Amino acid sequence: MNGIDIVKYFETKFPKTLAYDWDNVGLQVGSLNRKCKTVLVTLDVTKEVLAEAIALKAELIFSHHPLIFKPMSNILTESPRGHLIEGLLQNHIAVYSAHTNYDLAEGGMNDELANVLKIQNPQVLDEVAGIGRLGTIEPTPVLEVVEFVKKTFRVPFARYIGKTDAIIQILGISGGSGSEHVGAAQKKHCDLYITGDVTYHTALDCRQMGQNVLDIGHSVEAIFKTAVVSFLSSAFPEVRFIASAIDTDPYQTL
Repeated sequence: MNGIDIVKYFETKFPKTLAYDWDNVGLQVGSLNRKCKTVLVTLDVTKEVLAEAIALKAELIFSHHPLIFKPMSNILTESPRGHLIEGLLQNHIAVYSAHTNYDLAEGGMNDELANVLKIQNPQVLDEVAGIGRLGTIEPTPVLEVVEFVKKTFRVPFARYIGKTDAIIQILGISGGSGSEHVGAAQKKHCDLYITGDVTYHTALDCRQMGQNVLDIGHSVEAIFKTAVVSFLSSAFPEVRFIASAIDTDPYQTL
C-alpha cells in the first residue's frame, strides 16, 4: 500500500484544514509516494523512536506532535533535531504528523479521552477554540476520581488544584496543554477539569476562582497511538500498524 493512500484515508476523518493556524501538520520529512508495509505510530519522534522504526523496518512514522513546529533556517546534523532528520532520510523513513487537526476532529483525541473516562453525553468544552470535552459521571469523591484517572492513563502522579473534599459530577478534559481553557471549564460549572502543563500562575488563578483542576501531564495523549493503529488497521489490513513501545515522556518521578 502506498503511503499517499494511507494519508488520504486518514485525512477524510482528520483533515489538515482543521488544524490551528500556528500548527504544522502533515508530511514533515521524506516522501509518501512509497510503498508502506510497516507504519509506526508514536506521540513524539525521538532518537529512540527512530531506532525502533529502523528495527521494525518501518517506511513511515505517524506522530501526534510535529517533529518540526516552526520554520528551520538551517539543518545542523550536530543538533538533536538535525541528527534525527539525517537519520530519517538515511533510512528512507517518512514522518507524517496529525496534531491539532486530530485534537479538534469529531472522534479524535478529546472524544477518545472522554470515552476512556466514561463521560456521559460529552459536549465541546470550549466552543470558541473548538476543543475539549465536558459531560457527566456518577457523583464521585474527587480523590477517587484522581486515582481512577492515574490508573487509567498509567501516570505515577498528578498535580491537583482545588478542594480535596469535592464531589465530582460534571467532568471536563482537554488533551495536552489545555490550561488556557480553565475559564471555559468554570463557565460551564465543571466540577473537575483535567488537562496537562498547568503553569504556576494559572494554578493560582484556578485556586482563587474555585476551579478544581487535575494536571496529569502531556503524555496522556499517548492514547493517540492505540486509537490511530485501530483506525488505520481496519482500513488497511495488509499493512502492519504498530503502536510505539517507547515512552517519550521526558519527565521522571524520582
